[in-house]
Amino acid sequence: MNKKRFSFLTRQWSFALGGLFVGLAELLYFLNFRRFIPVTTGLAKMFSSVEANITHTHTVSRVYSADVHWIIIGGLFGAWLAGRLERQSRNWVKYSPKMLLLALLGGITFGFGTRLGPGCTTHHIFGGLSVMSVASWTIVIVGVPFAFITFELMSRFGLGPYFKHQENKASVDKARDLHVNGNTEACEKVGLHYDYKLVYNKRYNPWKDPLRMIAWSLVGIVILSALWTGFFGHAKQSLGSGPLWPNIARFIAGMLLCWGIAKAGVGTECGIMAPESIFVSEKHYNKLKIPYITRRMFKALLPTSGILAAIIVLNSGVLFNWVVFDWSVPDAAPKPAGWGLHIGHLLAAPCLAAGSVMMIGCEIRSYGRVGLGYLTGIVGLIGFYFGYLPYVYFAEEIDGFIASHTFTKITNIPQLVTTDPTGQKVVGVVYLLGLLTAFALVVWYGSRQLGTNAKGYLTKDTDELVFAQSDSQFGGDDQNEPEKTSTN
Repeated sequence: MNKKRFSFLTRQWSFALGGLFVGLAELLYFLNFRRFIPVTTGLAKMFSSVEANITHTHTVSRVYSADVHWIIIGGLFGAWLAGRLERQSRNWVKYSPKMLLLALLGGITFGFGTRLGPGCTTHHIFGGLSVMSVASWTIVIVGVPFAFITFELMSRFGLGPYFKHQENKASVDKARDLHVNGNTEACEKVGLHYDYKLVYNKRYNPWKDPLRMIAWSLVGIVILSALWTGFFGHAKQSLGSGPLWPNIARFIAGMLLCWGIAKAGVGTECGIMAPESIFVSEKHYNKLKIPYITRRMFKALLPTSGILAAIIVLNSGVLFNWVVFDWSVPDAAPKPAGWGLHIGHLLAAPCLAAGSVMMIGCEIRSYGRVGLGYLTGIVGLIGFYFGYLPYVYFAEEIDGFIASHTFTKITNIPQLVTTDPTGQKVVGVVYLLGLLTAFALVVWYGSRQLGTNAKGYLTKDTDELVFAQSDSQFGGDDQNEPEKTSTN
Protein backbone atom coordinates (compact mmCIF):
# COMPACT_ATOMS: atom_id res chain seq x y z
CA MET A 1 0.00 0.00 0.00
CA ASN A 2 1.35 3.40 -0.94
CA LYS A 3 1.82 5.44 2.22
CA LYS A 4 4.67 7.66 1.13
CA ARG A 5 2.61 10.76 1.71
CA PHE A 6 2.17 9.89 5.39
CA SER A 7 4.83 10.52 7.98
CA PHE A 8 6.26 8.04 10.42
CA LEU A 9 3.87 9.20 13.15
CA THR A 10 0.68 9.17 11.10
CA ARG A 11 0.75 5.61 9.80
CA GLN A 12 0.57 2.16 11.34
CA TRP A 13 3.78 0.41 12.37
CA SER A 14 5.17 -3.09 12.14
CA PHE A 15 4.64 -5.47 15.03
CA ALA A 16 8.36 -5.47 15.73
CA LEU A 17 8.53 -1.69 16.01
CA GLY A 18 5.41 -1.59 18.17
CA GLY A 19 6.92 -4.28 20.38
CA LEU A 20 10.11 -2.25 20.66
CA PHE A 21 8.15 0.63 22.17
CA VAL A 22 6.39 -1.76 24.54
CA GLY A 23 9.81 -2.99 25.63
CA LEU A 24 11.11 0.56 26.07
CA ALA A 25 8.11 1.33 28.29
CA GLU A 26 8.87 -1.73 30.41
CA LEU A 27 12.56 -0.80 30.58
CA LEU A 28 11.79 2.76 31.66
CA TYR A 29 9.60 1.44 34.44
CA PHE A 30 12.19 -1.13 35.51
CA LEU A 31 14.99 1.43 35.70
CA ASN A 32 12.85 3.62 37.94
CA PHE A 33 11.15 1.02 40.13
CA ARG A 34 13.23 -2.18 39.68
CA ARG A 35 10.15 -4.15 38.64
CA PHE A 36 8.11 -4.48 35.49
CA ILE A 37 4.84 -2.67 34.79
CA PRO A 38 1.84 -3.63 36.98
CA VAL A 39 -1.64 -3.05 35.58
CA THR A 40 -4.58 -4.98 37.00
CA THR A 41 -4.30 -3.94 40.63
CA GLY A 42 -4.17 -0.34 39.43
CA LEU A 43 -7.47 -0.77 37.59
CA ALA A 44 -9.03 -2.23 40.75
CA LYS A 45 -7.91 0.88 42.65
CA MET A 46 -9.44 3.09 39.96
CA PHE A 47 -12.74 1.23 40.42
CA SER A 48 -12.39 1.85 44.16
CA SER A 49 -12.03 5.58 43.50
CA VAL A 50 -15.59 5.58 42.14
CA GLU A 51 -16.79 4.08 45.41
CA ALA A 52 -14.82 6.66 47.41
CA ASN A 53 -15.79 9.70 45.32
CA ILE A 54 -19.27 8.93 43.99
CA THR A 55 -21.19 5.89 45.20
CA HIS A 56 -19.77 5.72 48.76
CA THR A 57 -20.14 1.94 48.69
CA HIS A 58 -17.70 -0.67 49.88
CA THR A 59 -17.22 -3.40 47.30
CA VAL A 60 -13.89 -3.44 45.43
CA SER A 61 -12.56 -1.12 48.14
CA ARG A 62 -12.88 -4.04 50.58
CA VAL A 63 -9.49 -5.14 49.25
CA TYR A 64 -8.16 -2.30 47.07
CA SER A 65 -7.85 1.28 48.27
CA ALA A 66 -8.93 4.13 45.99
CA ASP A 67 -6.20 5.56 43.79
CA VAL A 68 -5.33 6.68 40.29
CA HIS A 69 -3.02 4.53 38.18
CA TRP A 70 -0.94 6.79 35.99
CA ILE A 71 0.21 3.89 33.81
CA ILE A 72 -3.38 3.30 32.69
CA ILE A 73 -4.05 7.03 32.27
CA GLY A 74 -0.86 7.36 30.22
CA GLY A 75 -1.80 4.30 28.20
CA LEU A 76 -5.23 5.64 27.32
CA PHE A 77 -3.69 8.96 26.31
CA GLY A 78 -0.96 7.30 24.23
CA ALA A 79 -3.44 5.22 22.28
CA TRP A 80 -5.79 8.18 21.81
CA LEU A 81 -2.88 10.28 20.53
CA ALA A 82 -1.89 7.57 18.07
CA GLY A 83 -5.42 7.54 16.68
CA ARG A 84 -5.52 11.33 16.44
CA LEU A 85 -2.24 11.47 14.54
CA GLU A 86 -3.51 8.81 12.15
CA ARG A 87 -6.70 10.88 11.78
CA GLN A 88 -8.72 7.80 12.55
CA SER A 89 -10.41 6.55 15.68
CA ARG A 90 -12.00 3.11 15.57
CA ASN A 91 -15.44 4.26 16.62
CA TRP A 92 -16.64 3.33 13.14
CA VAL A 93 -16.06 -0.40 13.80
CA LYS A 94 -19.45 -2.01 14.31
CA TYR A 95 -19.81 -5.04 16.57
CA SER A 96 -22.84 -7.28 16.94
CA PRO A 97 -24.57 -7.62 20.33
CA LYS A 98 -23.31 -11.23 20.44
CA MET A 99 -19.71 -10.08 20.07
CA LEU A 100 -20.14 -7.39 22.71
CA LEU A 101 -21.69 -9.90 25.13
CA LEU A 102 -18.70 -12.19 24.66
CA ALA A 103 -16.34 -9.25 25.20
CA LEU A 104 -18.11 -8.55 28.49
CA LEU A 105 -17.85 -12.21 29.52
CA GLY A 106 -14.21 -12.15 28.43
CA GLY A 107 -13.54 -9.20 30.70
CA ILE A 108 -15.19 -11.01 33.61
CA THR A 109 -13.23 -14.20 32.97
CA PHE A 110 -9.95 -12.40 32.43
CA GLY A 111 -10.46 -10.14 35.44
CA PHE A 112 -11.00 -13.10 37.75
CA GLY A 113 -7.94 -14.81 36.25
CA THR A 114 -5.76 -11.82 37.10
CA ARG A 115 -6.66 -12.27 40.78
CA LEU A 116 -5.71 -15.95 40.73
CA GLY A 117 -2.40 -15.42 38.88
CA PRO A 118 -1.93 -12.87 40.19
CA GLY A 119 -1.36 -10.63 37.18
CA CYS A 120 -2.62 -10.34 33.61
CA THR A 121 -1.03 -11.73 30.45
CA THR A 122 0.88 -8.46 30.10
CA HIS A 123 2.34 -9.09 33.54
CA HIS A 124 3.31 -12.66 32.73
CA ILE A 125 4.36 -12.33 29.07
CA PHE A 126 5.87 -8.88 28.57
CA GLY A 127 7.15 -8.83 32.15
CA GLY A 128 7.32 -12.41 33.36
CA LEU A 129 9.01 -13.95 30.33
CA SER A 130 11.50 -11.08 30.38
CA VAL A 131 12.54 -11.98 33.93
CA MET A 132 12.62 -15.69 33.03
CA SER A 133 9.77 -16.50 35.41
CA VAL A 134 8.84 -20.15 35.96
CA ALA A 135 5.27 -19.13 36.84
CA SER A 136 4.88 -17.00 33.72
CA TRP A 137 6.18 -19.73 31.41
CA THR A 138 3.74 -22.12 33.07
CA ILE A 139 0.83 -19.76 32.43
CA VAL A 140 1.80 -19.40 28.77
CA ILE A 141 2.18 -23.14 28.18
CA VAL A 142 -1.03 -24.07 30.00
CA GLY A 143 -2.99 -21.18 28.48
CA VAL A 144 -2.24 -21.66 24.78
CA PRO A 145 -4.65 -24.59 24.20
CA PHE A 146 -7.48 -22.67 25.87
CA ALA A 147 -6.82 -19.65 23.64
CA PHE A 148 -7.12 -21.84 20.54
CA ILE A 149 -10.24 -23.59 21.81
CA THR A 150 -11.91 -20.23 22.47
CA PHE A 151 -10.80 -18.92 19.06
CA GLU A 152 -12.26 -22.01 17.41
CA LEU A 153 -15.58 -21.88 19.26
CA MET A 154 -16.12 -18.17 18.67
CA SER A 155 -15.33 -18.61 14.98
CA ARG A 156 -17.80 -21.47 14.71
CA PHE A 157 -20.44 -19.11 16.14
CA GLY A 158 -19.84 -16.79 13.18
CA LEU A 159 -17.50 -14.33 14.90
CA GLY A 160 -14.37 -15.22 12.94
CA PRO A 161 -14.41 -12.03 10.79
CA TYR A 162 -14.00 -9.93 13.94
CA PHE A 163 -10.55 -11.35 14.67
CA LYS A 164 -8.25 -8.60 13.43
CA HIS A 165 -5.12 -7.16 14.98
CA GLN A 166 -6.31 -3.72 13.91
CA GLU A 167 -9.11 -2.24 11.86
CA ASN A 168 -7.96 0.36 9.35
CA LYS A 169 -10.50 2.14 7.18
CA ALA A 170 -8.28 2.31 4.10
CA SER A 171 -7.64 -1.44 4.31
CA VAL A 172 -11.34 -2.18 4.72
CA ASP A 173 -12.07 -0.06 1.65
CA LYS A 174 -9.39 -1.83 -0.35
CA ALA A 175 -10.58 -5.30 0.68
CA ARG A 176 -14.10 -4.37 -0.40
CA ASP A 177 -12.92 -2.91 -3.71
CA LEU A 178 -10.81 -5.98 -4.52
CA HIS A 179 -13.79 -8.20 -3.81
CA VAL A 180 -16.44 -6.16 -5.57
CA ASN A 181 -14.45 -4.76 -8.49
CA GLY A 182 -11.65 -7.30 -8.70
CA ASN A 183 -11.52 -11.06 -8.77
CA THR A 184 -14.47 -11.98 -6.55
CA GLU A 185 -13.92 -15.73 -6.80
CA ALA A 186 -10.24 -15.49 -5.84
CA CYS A 187 -11.03 -13.13 -2.95
CA GLU A 188 -13.60 -15.48 -1.53
CA LYS A 189 -11.29 -18.45 -1.97
CA VAL A 190 -8.70 -16.95 0.40
CA GLY A 191 -11.21 -15.13 2.61
CA LEU A 192 -10.29 -11.58 1.67
CA HIS A 193 -13.95 -10.54 1.74
CA TYR A 194 -14.02 -11.24 5.48
CA ASP A 195 -11.66 -8.30 6.01
CA TYR A 196 -14.51 -5.84 5.66
CA LYS A 197 -17.73 -7.78 6.30
CA LEU A 198 -19.44 -7.38 9.67
CA VAL A 199 -17.19 -4.61 10.99
CA TYR A 200 -18.06 -1.88 8.49
CA ASN A 201 -21.48 -0.42 7.84
CA LYS A 202 -21.50 3.06 6.33
CA ARG A 203 -24.95 3.71 7.81
CA TYR A 204 -23.66 3.05 11.34
CA ASN A 205 -23.46 6.19 13.46
CA PRO A 206 -21.45 5.33 16.60
CA TRP A 207 -22.73 8.37 18.47
CA LYS A 208 -26.32 7.20 18.08
CA ASP A 209 -25.52 3.73 19.38
CA PRO A 210 -27.05 3.47 22.89
CA LEU A 211 -24.75 0.58 23.86
CA ARG A 212 -21.70 2.65 23.00
CA MET A 213 -23.00 5.66 24.89
CA ILE A 214 -23.75 3.64 28.01
CA ALA A 215 -20.43 1.81 27.92
CA TRP A 216 -18.42 5.00 27.31
CA SER A 217 -20.27 6.74 30.13
CA LEU A 218 -19.41 3.99 32.62
CA VAL A 219 -15.74 3.89 31.63
CA GLY A 220 -15.64 7.69 31.53
CA ILE A 221 -16.87 7.85 35.13
CA VAL A 222 -14.04 5.53 36.23
CA ILE A 223 -11.43 7.60 34.40
CA LEU A 224 -12.69 10.96 35.67
CA SER A 225 -13.04 9.67 39.23
CA ALA A 226 -9.49 8.32 39.18
CA LEU A 227 -8.18 11.62 37.80
CA TRP A 228 -9.99 13.50 40.57
CA THR A 229 -8.23 11.29 43.10
CA GLY A 230 -4.95 11.76 41.27
CA PHE A 231 -5.13 15.56 41.23
CA PHE A 232 -6.99 16.33 44.44
CA GLY A 233 -6.90 13.20 46.60
CA HIS A 234 -4.44 11.85 49.13
CA ALA A 235 -3.80 8.38 47.70
CA LYS A 236 -0.39 6.87 47.05
CA GLN A 237 -0.18 8.11 43.45
CA SER A 238 -1.97 11.42 44.03
CA LEU A 239 0.17 14.32 42.87
CA GLY A 240 0.33 15.93 46.27
CA SER A 241 1.31 12.76 48.14
CA GLY A 242 4.97 12.49 47.22
CA PRO A 243 7.68 13.29 44.66
CA LEU A 244 6.35 14.20 41.23
CA TRP A 245 8.85 12.23 39.11
CA PRO A 246 7.61 8.69 39.93
CA ASN A 247 4.14 9.57 38.67
CA ILE A 248 5.57 11.23 35.57
CA ALA A 249 7.62 8.08 34.92
CA ARG A 250 4.49 5.96 35.31
CA PHE A 251 2.55 8.17 32.90
CA ILE A 252 5.32 8.14 30.28
CA ALA A 253 5.76 4.38 30.59
CA GLY A 254 2.02 3.85 30.11
CA MET A 255 1.95 6.22 27.16
CA LEU A 256 4.86 4.44 25.42
CA LEU A 257 3.31 1.06 26.19
CA CYS A 258 -0.07 1.74 24.61
CA TRP A 259 1.43 3.88 21.86
CA GLY A 260 3.32 0.81 20.65
CA ILE A 261 0.21 -1.33 21.01
CA ALA A 262 -2.04 1.15 19.19
CA LYS A 263 0.44 1.71 16.35
CA ALA A 264 0.81 -2.00 15.58
CA GLY A 265 -1.95 -3.97 17.29
CA VAL A 266 0.52 -5.80 19.53
CA GLY A 267 -1.24 -8.19 21.88
CA THR A 268 -0.14 -11.12 23.98
CA GLU A 269 -2.93 -13.42 22.80
CA CYS A 270 -1.94 -13.04 19.13
CA GLY A 271 1.74 -13.47 19.91
CA ILE A 272 1.39 -16.80 21.68
CA MET A 273 -1.13 -18.21 19.17
CA ALA A 274 0.77 -17.32 16.00
CA PRO A 275 3.43 -20.10 16.09
CA GLU A 276 0.80 -22.82 16.42
CA SER A 277 -1.14 -21.39 13.48
CA ILE A 278 1.61 -22.59 11.15
CA PHE A 279 0.03 -26.04 11.43
CA VAL A 280 -3.51 -24.80 10.71
CA SER A 281 -4.60 -25.23 7.10
CA GLU A 282 -5.88 -22.40 4.94
CA LYS A 283 -8.98 -24.50 4.31
CA HIS A 284 -9.74 -24.56 8.04
CA TYR A 285 -9.22 -20.81 8.37
CA ASN A 286 -11.57 -20.23 5.44
CA LYS A 287 -14.15 -22.47 7.08
CA LEU A 288 -13.93 -20.33 10.22
CA LYS A 289 -14.21 -17.13 8.11
CA ILE A 290 -10.94 -15.74 9.44
CA PRO A 291 -9.88 -12.55 7.62
CA TYR A 292 -7.12 -12.81 5.03
CA ILE A 293 -5.01 -10.25 6.90
CA THR A 294 -5.26 -12.25 10.12
CA ARG A 295 -4.30 -15.58 8.61
CA ARG A 296 -1.32 -14.06 6.75
CA MET A 297 -0.31 -12.21 9.91
CA PHE A 298 -0.41 -15.44 11.92
CA LYS A 299 1.36 -17.55 9.31
CA ALA A 300 4.16 -14.96 9.05
CA LEU A 301 4.53 -14.82 12.86
CA LEU A 302 4.18 -11.04 12.88
CA PRO A 303 2.61 -10.88 16.38
CA THR A 304 5.38 -13.12 17.72
CA SER A 305 8.01 -10.69 16.43
CA GLY A 306 6.33 -7.94 18.46
CA ILE A 307 6.23 -10.04 21.63
CA LEU A 308 9.89 -11.04 21.25
CA ALA A 309 11.00 -7.47 20.54
CA ALA A 310 9.37 -6.29 23.76
CA ILE A 311 10.75 -9.16 25.84
CA ILE A 312 14.28 -8.76 24.49
CA VAL A 313 14.44 -5.07 25.43
CA LEU A 314 13.37 -5.62 29.05
CA ASN A 315 15.34 -8.85 29.43
CA SER A 316 18.49 -7.07 28.22
CA GLY A 317 17.99 -4.33 30.82
CA VAL A 318 17.29 -6.81 33.61
CA LEU A 319 20.27 -8.98 32.65
CA PHE A 320 22.69 -6.04 32.38
CA ASN A 321 21.77 -4.63 35.78
CA TRP A 322 21.79 -8.11 37.33
CA VAL A 323 25.24 -9.04 35.98
CA VAL A 324 26.95 -5.64 36.24
CA PHE A 325 25.30 -3.98 39.25
CA ASP A 326 23.96 -7.06 41.05
CA TRP A 327 20.34 -5.86 40.95
CA SER A 328 17.90 -8.58 41.88
CA VAL A 329 15.78 -10.18 39.16
CA PRO A 330 12.12 -9.13 39.66
CA ASP A 331 9.75 -11.85 40.83
CA ALA A 332 6.72 -12.32 38.60
CA ALA A 333 4.93 -14.32 41.31
CA PRO A 334 5.44 -12.50 44.63
CA LYS A 335 2.18 -13.75 46.16
CA PRO A 336 2.05 -15.74 48.35
CA ALA A 337 5.43 -14.60 49.63
CA GLY A 338 8.23 -17.06 49.11
CA TRP A 339 6.53 -19.23 46.47
CA GLY A 340 7.31 -19.06 42.76
CA LEU A 341 4.66 -21.39 41.39
CA HIS A 342 1.27 -22.33 42.84
CA ILE A 343 -2.13 -23.64 41.86
CA GLY A 344 -3.38 -20.12 41.21
CA HIS A 345 -1.16 -19.95 38.15
CA LEU A 346 -2.64 -23.16 36.75
CA LEU A 347 -6.19 -21.93 37.36
CA ALA A 348 -5.45 -18.46 36.02
CA ALA A 349 -4.01 -19.65 32.70
CA PRO A 350 -7.32 -20.81 31.13
CA CYS A 351 -9.11 -17.66 32.37
CA LEU A 352 -6.47 -15.32 30.96
CA ALA A 353 -6.17 -17.16 27.65
CA ALA A 354 -9.91 -17.55 27.01
CA GLY A 355 -10.76 -14.07 28.31
CA SER A 356 -8.22 -12.30 26.11
CA VAL A 357 -9.54 -14.01 22.98
CA MET A 358 -13.15 -13.17 23.88
CA MET A 359 -12.18 -9.50 24.33
CA ILE A 360 -10.07 -9.60 21.12
CA GLY A 361 -7.16 -8.35 23.18
CA CYS A 362 -5.34 -8.88 26.46
CA GLU A 363 -5.77 -6.32 29.24
CA ILE A 364 -3.10 -3.85 28.19
CA ARG A 365 -4.15 -4.16 24.55
CA SER A 366 -7.68 -3.40 25.73
CA TYR A 367 -6.48 -0.06 27.13
CA GLY A 368 -4.99 0.65 23.72
CA ARG A 369 -8.26 -0.34 22.08
CA VAL A 370 -10.24 1.87 24.48
CA GLY A 371 -8.01 4.81 23.56
CA LEU A 372 -8.67 4.07 19.89
CA GLY A 373 -12.42 3.76 20.45
CA TYR A 374 -13.04 0.02 20.00
CA LEU A 375 -16.31 -0.84 21.70
CA THR A 376 -15.16 -4.37 22.60
CA GLY A 377 -12.28 -2.87 24.59
CA ILE A 378 -14.63 -0.52 26.44
CA VAL A 379 -17.09 -3.31 27.25
CA GLY A 380 -14.23 -5.61 28.28
CA LEU A 381 -13.04 -3.13 30.89
CA ILE A 382 -16.52 -3.02 32.38
CA GLY A 383 -16.36 -6.79 32.63
CA PHE A 384 -13.20 -6.53 34.71
CA TYR A 385 -15.17 -4.98 37.54
CA PHE A 386 -17.46 -8.01 37.78
CA GLY A 387 -14.48 -10.32 37.43
CA TYR A 388 -12.90 -8.80 40.51
CA LEU A 389 -15.99 -9.31 42.68
CA PRO A 390 -15.54 -13.03 43.51
CA TYR A 391 -12.06 -12.25 44.76
CA VAL A 392 -12.90 -9.15 46.81
CA TYR A 393 -15.68 -11.04 48.60
CA PHE A 394 -13.65 -14.21 49.16
CA ALA A 395 -10.08 -12.93 49.21
CA GLU A 396 -9.08 -14.73 52.38
CA GLU A 397 -10.50 -18.05 51.22
CA ILE A 398 -8.93 -17.80 47.75
CA ASP A 399 -5.55 -16.67 49.08
CA GLY A 400 -5.66 -19.43 51.69
CA PHE A 401 -6.43 -22.06 49.06
CA ILE A 402 -3.55 -20.85 46.89
CA ALA A 403 -1.14 -20.70 49.83
CA SER A 404 -1.93 -24.30 50.73
CA HIS A 405 -1.33 -25.54 47.17
CA THR A 406 2.15 -24.30 46.31
CA PHE A 407 4.61 -26.25 44.15
CA THR A 408 8.04 -24.61 44.22
CA LYS A 409 9.86 -21.65 45.69
CA ILE A 410 11.98 -21.28 42.56
CA THR A 411 11.03 -18.04 40.84
CA ASN A 412 13.03 -18.06 37.60
CA ILE A 413 14.72 -20.39 35.13
CA PRO A 414 18.34 -19.64 36.18
CA GLN A 415 17.44 -20.73 39.72
CA LEU A 416 15.81 -23.83 38.28
CA VAL A 417 18.98 -24.79 36.41
CA THR A 418 21.61 -24.15 39.09
CA THR A 419 22.09 -22.85 42.61
CA ASP A 420 25.45 -21.28 41.77
CA PRO A 421 25.11 -17.43 41.51
CA THR A 422 27.64 -17.18 38.69
CA GLY A 423 26.08 -20.11 36.87
CA GLN A 424 22.68 -18.46 37.15
CA LYS A 425 23.99 -15.37 35.38
CA VAL A 426 25.46 -17.56 32.65
CA VAL A 427 22.04 -19.16 32.20
CA GLY A 428 20.56 -15.65 31.99
CA VAL A 429 22.95 -14.77 29.15
CA VAL A 430 22.05 -18.00 27.35
CA TYR A 431 18.37 -17.14 27.81
CA LEU A 432 18.88 -13.77 26.12
CA LEU A 433 20.83 -15.39 23.29
CA GLY A 434 17.92 -17.80 22.86
CA LEU A 435 15.48 -14.90 22.60
CA LEU A 436 17.67 -13.15 20.02
CA THR A 437 17.98 -16.35 18.01
CA ALA A 438 14.22 -16.89 18.13
CA PHE A 439 13.65 -13.31 16.94
CA ALA A 440 16.09 -13.75 14.03
CA LEU A 441 14.40 -17.02 13.02
CA VAL A 442 10.95 -15.43 13.20
CA VAL A 443 12.06 -12.54 10.97
CA TRP A 444 13.70 -14.93 8.50
CA TYR A 445 10.73 -17.28 8.34
CA GLY A 446 8.10 -14.53 8.33
CA SER A 447 9.85 -12.62 5.57
CA ARG A 448 9.79 -15.70 3.36
CA GLN A 449 6.09 -16.23 4.07
CA LEU A 450 5.26 -12.67 3.00
CA GLY A 451 7.64 -12.52 0.06
CA THR A 452 9.62 -9.62 1.50
CA ASN A 453 13.03 -9.06 3.07
CA ALA A 454 13.99 -8.52 6.69
CA LYS A 455 13.87 -4.73 6.31
CA GLY A 456 10.34 -4.83 4.93
CA TYR A 457 9.25 -7.28 7.64
CA LEU A 458 10.58 -5.02 10.38
CA THR A 459 9.46 -1.66 9.01
CA LYS A 460 6.23 -2.14 7.05
CA ASP A 461 2.90 -2.46 8.81
CA THR A 462 0.85 -5.64 8.59
CA ASP A 463 -1.74 -4.37 6.12
CA GLU A 464 0.94 -3.01 3.83
CA LEU A 465 2.75 -6.36 3.75
CA VAL A 466 -0.39 -8.42 3.25
CA PHE A 467 -1.91 -6.25 0.54
CA ALA A 468 1.37 -6.29 -1.35
CA GLN A 469 0.72 -10.01 -1.74
CA SER A 470 -2.94 -9.55 -2.61
CA ASP A 471 -2.05 -6.96 -5.28
CA SER A 472 0.16 -9.46 -7.07
CA GLN A 473 -2.32 -12.31 -6.55
CA PHE A 474 -5.48 -10.47 -7.59
CA GLY A 475 -4.01 -7.93 -9.97
CA GLY A 476 -4.68 -5.03 -7.60
CA ASP A 477 -3.43 -1.55 -8.42
CA ASP A 478 -2.02 0.63 -5.68
CA GLN A 479 -3.00 3.65 -7.71
CA ASN A 480 -6.62 2.82 -6.96
CA GLU A 481 -6.13 2.61 -3.23
CA PRO A 482 -8.64 4.72 -1.30
CA GLU A 483 -7.46 7.93 0.25
CA LYS A 484 -6.91 7.77 3.99
CA THR A 485 -9.72 9.79 5.49
CA SER A 486 -10.69 11.01 8.89
CA THR A 487 -13.16 8.70 10.60
CA ASN A 488 -14.40 9.71 14.02
